[in-house]
Amino acid sequence: MPVSSSHIATLFFLLCLGMGVFALHKVKMIVLYLRRRPTAPMGPTAPAVATAPLLCVQCPVYNEPLVIDALLDDVARLRWPTDRLEIQLLDDSTDETTTRITAWLARHPDTAPRFHHIRRAQRTGYKAGALAHGMALTDAEFFAILDADFRPAPDFLERLMPHFAAPKVGLVQARWEFNNRRASLLTRFQALFLDAHFVVEQAARHAAGLFFNFNGTAGIWRRTALEAAGGWTPDTVTEDLDVSYRAQLCGWQFVYRGDYTVPSELPENITAFKSQQHRWTKGGIQVMRKQLPTILRSAVPARIKREAAWHLLVGFIHPLLIAFTALLVPYFLWARPASTGALAWVQPVVFVFTFWATIGIYLAARQLRGGSWWESWLILLAAPLILSFGLAMSITNTVAVIEGLWQRGGEFVRTPKGGAQARAGQLVRRLRSGAMFAFITTLEFTFGAVLLGGAWHFAQQGTITVAIMLGCKAAGFLVLALCSLRDFWPELRPAT
Repeated sequence: MPVSSSHIATLFFLLCLGMGVFALHKVKMIVLYLRRRPTAPMGPTAPAVATAPLLCVQCPVYNEPLVIDALLDDVARLRWPTDRLEIQLLDDSTDETTTRITAWLARHPDTAPRFHHIRRAQRTGYKAGALAHGMALTDAEFFAILDADFRPAPDFLERLMPHFAAPKVGLVQARWEFNNRRASLLTRFQALFLDAHFVVEQAARHAAGLFFNFNGTAGIWRRTALEAAGGWTPDTVTEDLDVSYRAQLCGWQFVYRGDYTVPSELPENITAFKSQQHRWTKGGIQVMRKQLPTILRSAVPARIKREAAWHLLVGFIHPLLIAFTALLVPYFLWARPASTGALAWVQPVVFVFTFWATIGIYLAARQLRGGSWWESWLILLAAPLILSFGLAMSITNTVAVIEGLWQRGGEFVRTPKGGAQARAGQLVRRLRSGAMFAFITTLEFTFGAVLLGGAWHFAQQGTITVAIMLGCKAAGFLVLALCSLRDFWPELRPAT
């Protein structure tokens, strides 16, 4: 049966409704935050030496030559009784990172005895495998986990450990902050997106007594909580999300310290950012497949089940956005006149609601973390471009959703760090060998060209509002594709 304009209009309406449902959840997070006004008790500082538990700081490292020295400097300054502290450098590197660690330890003979430089013959299980391997080598009661680009203050352990005085607390998570959030337009966009998660969503879930996840770093685990949950497993590429749900289903409580931040670094090239988002989205879908049936069958309250389902299903917004984008030009060309009755008035209302709900959570995050009003005005002015950039990222994330639905586990692809000096060459080569980079970039160019053509057509017809909307969305896809091609260009040029 041929597709008619009424079919396109109905499908477009349903896609708008789907986006509106996801937007409604963003509003729920803002309301939860404002109703609960999350607070975290400061607690005492470091316990007396006689009562301090044995604590192990685990630093999983893989090819981090640009940031490893700074990590070692900061970890060495952590305050905790010396005889109750171990530091594991879980080093799976294949580059100069290993020699840099050895050189740093040689330069610091007074501090070096606290460090254990641990090398594995194979990178089995990737990050999850490294953490499990290190855990088996110590009797520590608690594990603080710090990725290579994180910069903990000396009081990190002192400020988080007192929460474990409550025997059912299994994890304490600090909030991520970003040292390079103003380094470029890309890092500003990333910080905006991530603040919504770390400032609003995590704090709201914790304050409301809902499940929330360990973020993979800048947190401290109780050993017995990890063991009760089954430990670290490599069957998803987001081992942190996976073990978080398993531990909370076992009855362990988590604490989120939204008032205490650990600075970190955002990737400064687009390929690294896309790779990071791909892993997070793919892993979220894998955990959904693995954990959601168990969560829904569990005895936890219904409101916890509902929020867990929303959290684990959020990746499906990306295929929804791509389908919506693919229908934009056909809808405005042929199907808009077919929108009558409910289609005529509900659709624009839902569309506007979705726009403002998404921008609203970004504005809320900016204000709640202490942003100025002029920054909020900039967000409002740049809202179409911000949303267009997020929309363009949905191609990468839709591919991740598809992979997450069909694949179990997978390689933990490291995000290159080290500021402007970091290069994504090895990452790009890996993506190129699987043809995925070329496929995604081609789709980005295609979507951008079609939307740009539609914008030109409607500008010629005098429908300026539609032309501007399509033009903004085209800009998101084309800029993302061009930036990706810029990262890839050195790999295309012949060797000289």
